[in-house]
Amino acid sequence: MRRREFLAAASAATAGMLLSPASRAAVDTTGKPVAGGTLRVAFTSDTKTLDPTFSVNFSERQPLYLIYNTLLSINPDASIGPELAERWEILGGGKRLVLHLRKGVVFHDGTPFDAAAVKTNIDMRLDPAVSSPLRPQLALIVDNVQVNDPATVTLNLKSPSPALLGMLAQREGFMASPAAMRKYGKDFGTHPVGTGPFVFKEWIPGNSLTVEKNPHYWEPGKPYLDRIVLSDTSNPIVAMQRLRTGEVDYISALSPIDIRPIEKQPGIVLDPGPASRWYALQWQIDRPPFNNPLVRQAVAHAIDRKRMVEILMNGKVPISDSIAPPGTWWFDPSVHSYPYDPAKAKALLAQAGVTNLSVGLSTPQIMLLQQINQLVQEQLKAVGITVRLDPIAQSDWYPRVSQGLVNFTPMRWAQRPDPDGLFPLLFGSTGAQNSTKYKNPEVDRLLEVARNSADQSERKAAYGQIEAIVTRDLPYVPLFFSLEYAAMRTNVHNHVWLPDEIPRFRNMWKSAT
Repeated sequence: MRRREFLAAASAATAGMLLSPASRAAVDTTGKPVAGGTLRVAFTSDTKTLDPTFSVNFSERQPLYLIYNTLLSINPDASIGPELAERWEILGGGKRLVLHLRKGVVFHDGTPFDAAAVKTNIDMRLDPAVSSPLRPQLALIVDNVQVNDPATVTLNLKSPSPALLGMLAQREGFMASPAAMRKYGKDFGTHPVGTGPFVFKEWIPGNSLTVEKNPHYWEPGKPYLDRIVLSDTSNPIVAMQRLRTGEVDYISALSPIDIRPIEKQPGIVLDPGPASRWYALQWQIDRPPFNNPLVRQAVAHAIDRKRMVEILMNGKVPISDSIAPPGTWWFDPSVHSYPYDPAKAKALLAQAGVTNLSVGLSTPQIMLLQQINQLVQEQLKAVGITVRLDPIAQSDWYPRVSQGLVNFTPMRWAQRPDPDGLFPLLFGSTGAQNSTKYKNPEVDRLLEVARNSADQSERKAAYGQIEAIVTRDLPYVPLFFSLEYAAMRTNVHNHVWLPDEIPRFRNMWKSAT
């Protein structure tokens, strides 16, 4: 393996992303920042690599955002802002994106960040010989990258894309040092070099990851913290105990049930995040027993989503009928999933001629997914389906799902700034993360309509039709949109949630008490 008018309204149109109105009030975002100190973070790690070109697992993005910058950024209101690119222009009828880069930025190894570095990073992700997991989606949009001058780069596109700006604020936009990639080759994933606020220091797999303040960071005065230590703590109960005793300062991704023991704990602040991460059950619809639509419908009717939300989310979030969260412009309230009806589920199984059905349900070492699976097991048992909970290591779970090696599993997806950043991935016949093997020509056609239209009402109609078709066809059983909390000591300041629910630490600081 080798190492080597676009919809101008796209950024503004994302401002309807569902955000918790309480998410700004729970923590102190005022006061004069204090420089220095070590932030100790408990997080669940399934980290395999710190190379953004090959990163797959969601939890890897937390350390990636410490070490790297992206070309663009996502604001708390889900609009797109500058980062390594100070500004951008959309030209050529939407088929050229010109990025004007920030000057004077250097990688941690002292080499300059410039247009050539942007080209190297994106070219590598587009190269089929590299086999980056970013390539399938990126290659649908970007034809080639052109260096105009050291501070200006043009992305020539195959067609206008409302998703591209958001992609460049996420995984696709991470910029790594070309010199370091050449130096370390396939080992770059354990020797990461970016332009980010923190410099990689040490990674002990399964134990901890340490980064230290970048003394040459391009944002004046930032970061405030001297050091961040990410400690691998997969059990939230253990993590909260460590927070209580002061062994750690910060935890994220806690559910409403998780936080009950610390809701009134002195010295701890809870910050609710955006209720937008989508949880669902998925299966491979080309493999028995889920290649039978009657079986899929039976399972959907057997799932009591309302009870699941009451038990797992303390009743604080909406059940999901589709992937679109309420509050987004692409949400269609007329789309409804199969209602809870166990009698109907039994009748559908009888109609399918299925008796004594037994299925394995992949159960990764993630507490909320384990809790979901236990409820699924209980609810399917009530309609005559035996569910075996198959344990799988968190670090192996998503790679096996993406390779098509898991037939039945819960899944979770963070929202993107534009639906074109997620719908084609999951529902397109050639979608990069379509691990259900779902194919529907009408969905493919509507995805193209939505991608190529500059009319938001036309796009909304197309996405509504996609949601209705996918909900009917059932490659997924929608469950709910989660509400997740961050918990921190009271001397941790300026925590702000972003729509992707990935912590950024460069603006955070610690006081003495």
